[in-house]
Amino acid sequence: MNKFRITRRQAMQNLGAGGLALAVANLAGPGAAFAQEDKVLKIHNDGDMERLDPASRGGWYDETVMFAIFSGLIRYSGGDDWAWELDAATSLDDSDPLNIKFELRPGIEFTGGFGEMTAEDVKFSYERFADPDVDAVYGSDWAALDQVEVTGKYTGVIRLKEAFAPLFTSTLPNASGLIISKKAIEESGKPVIATDPLACSGPYQLAEWRPREIIRLTRNPGWVGPKPHYDEIQLYPIADVTAAETAFAAGDLDCTQIAINSIPAYEGTDNTLTVKPALGYAWVGMNVDNPKLADVKVRRAIQHAVNVQEIVDATFGGAVGPAYGLVPPPLLGARDEVLYGYDPEKARSLLEEAGAENLDLSLTFGTDPDIMIVAQVMQAQLAQVGINLTIRQMDSATMIAEAQDNEGGGYKNIDLIIEPFTTTPDPSWVTEWFTCEQVGVWNFQRTCSEEWDEKNAAAVRETDPAKRDKMYVELQDELEETGAYIFLYHGANAWVTKPGIEPAFKPDAEIAFLRDFKAS
Repeated sequence: MNKFRITRRQAMQNLGAGGLALAVANLAGPGAAFAQEDKVLKIHNDGDMERLDPASRGGWYDETVMFAIFSGLIRYSGGDDWAWELDAATSLDDSDPLNIKFELRPGIEFTGGFGEMTAEDVKFSYERFADPDVDAVYGSDWAALDQVEVTGKYTGVIRLKEAFAPLFTSTLPNASGLIISKKAIEESGKPVIATDPLACSGPYQLAEWRPREIIRLTRNPGWVGPKPHYDEIQLYPIADVTAAETAFAAGDLDCTQIAINSIPAYEGTDNTLTVKPALGYAWVGMNVDNPKLADVKVRRAIQHAVNVQEIVDATFGGAVGPAYGLVPPPLLGARDEVLYGYDPEKARSLLEEAGAENLDLSLTFGTDPDIMIVAQVMQAQLAQVGINLTIRQMDSATMIAEAQDNEGGGYKNIDLIIEPFTTTPDPSWVTEWFTCEQVGVWNFQRTCSEEWDEKNAAAVRETDPAKRDKMYVELQDELEETGAYIFLYHGANAWVTKPGIEPAFKPDAEIAFLRDFKAS
């Protein structure tokens, strides 16, 4: 599953702040300054399209587009409580948690002449997650699925093999629950969707894509659900949030994500400022297969050497607090304390016991400017216990390729690493990346315990909230015991929107719900 992969963002070409306003204006065309009057919304997207396939989407930059051009049985309803509402379905009966009955809204037409959405499309969309040819990145979202039984043109039953607690929190209302056209996929001759959606089923359709320049969406004439306010939405893939803020200040964007440190600049203005606690998690990971970090005493020393409170204060100026685990509050399993906190004397003692005085290590991370501050503070903290930390900043794609280079041995270059992930409102999305199967994929720490994996799988099946909460706390305790994890922060998501526009976001404000934007 955010996940995340959360921030498994691929590196995008950063647009420099200088000249950005002119670039956006030129892309939008004449009259772009009056986008709102023309019912055109211009919005920042923090990455370009990569994969619009529900089974293997690239990240939230893809999901922002997907939630506008596809529909699912249900969707997140907005607000702050992660509730869901009907979307392509007119009814959903979950009275039997292993056999969920649904009925589709008649008349939803796929674009491209691929016909009306039927229960056969639902069956195809969900069962393909188990297809080896699809090689679904998010296969675990439908791991409990037995089959989708079609009982009529618009009706069917989702039959599960076992209880699956995340079904209504992070599968059906999220991107893995989106419905695609069976006919379109079959006629394409390919098992997966790339950047061409083939057939759209949501309120909008993809009208134009110029890579790293603009993603343009227009109304889908075959959509029979609630009509969106805007006739056209222009998304500008700008990886550098500072550059996006510059474009907003110049009047060339109607809405943009902003850095946490920029929040004070927009407080008290006529703009609409949206700030929500993030369902994200940032941590320092240690590569246990690296000989310098093979001794748990060395890893434990590093845990004790890092003052997380000092790091988040220096990075976010009090706007963000420290994390006590991977699972962000208010989700089940969020911890309220760490097992191994800041204790530099203990760190020095452990390093001496391990014979690792004057240790040389590197910290690898992507282009996020916040993490550069984290790295610089960590560098000073580790120096105080005799560890020389070299900072290795590189574009995210290069970093991930190195960490995932198992055959060529590139992963051996990783000592410490920071690659924040984002998640959805179920703790299973958080822990699934730390299994043995994920070693060398997204488990950059390379920690592996079959017993831990079994406990993690059991937590997905558990439907009692109190029991699940305890299970996920214990899973994080065991990860911290390995010495390979230092939990940093969960963060916040902040957006600013021009006056006259009422924005809409997921409850954590990670993704803009484009179909729900309207005039205020």
